[in-house]
Amino acid sequence: MILKTKIMKKILLMVAVLFCVIKINAQQTNFEQLNEKALKAYTSSSIFMWKQLALQANKILFDDNASQESKIFAIKIKYGLLYACLSNQDEETFEQYLEDTENQLKVLMREYESSSELFVISAGIMSIQMGFSPMKGMTLGALSGQHIEKALRLDSLNAMAWRQYASSKYFTPKMWGGDINEAIQKYEHAVSLYEKQNLTNDWTYLDAITWLGIAYQKVGEKEKAEAAYNKALQVASDFGWVKHSLLPSLSKS
Repeated sequence: MILKTKIMKKILLMVAVLFCVIKINAQQTNFEQLNEKALKAYTSSSIFMWKQLALQANKILFDDNASQESKIFAIKIKYGLLYACLSNQDEETFEQYLEDTENQLKVLMREYESSSELFVISAGIMSIQMGFSPMKGMTLGALSGQHIEKALRLDSLNAMAWRQYASSKYFTPKMWGGDINEAIQKYEHAVSLYEKQNLTNDWTYLDAITWLGIAYQKVGEKEKAEAAYNKALQVASDFGWVKHSLLPSLSKS
């Protein structure tokens, strides 16, 4: 009887381990699929595709059993939708999704207060708000900067944090601390970190490369700009913004 009990315990343990492995593999596959869809939504600048992804993200965020990694991944998708709204100047959709996304983010930041990624996403959302309403820079600019600094203190190798830092230096007026040359250095650093950490399937990696190219072009480094744009197309050959706008504009400048 004792032997049977021990055997049953071993079987149950093996089943539990197998279930965990299957669950982790399924989760990883789901992440990869969502990553691919997010990359496609970014390169096609499709609000519709981002909205479909946001529906899936909400399912994760409303799931009490979802892991920390899953929830952070999901809120990043919601951030992607808001970012696309700025690119498309779709303020109506932005306002429709902003409040819920901010509330979901606040909950996650309380729950996972040491997450570098959440502070980056928070800073990113504030930058989008300033993009739609530059006057909000008076109140959100400093706070956004603090969140970027916090993200980097928590994880100095966070590629997305360096991307956000670079963007803040690029878009902030010079009189308020903006610096195009520092922006280029930090974009370069961000791109390098994405590549070293094998995160090249992330839409924010593609965004960092593209803005690095734009920054190069702005300071007259045409060859470097072209190299950055072509690098972006190597990741996504159908990236319309680069293929049909940025590269042609470079050849004309």
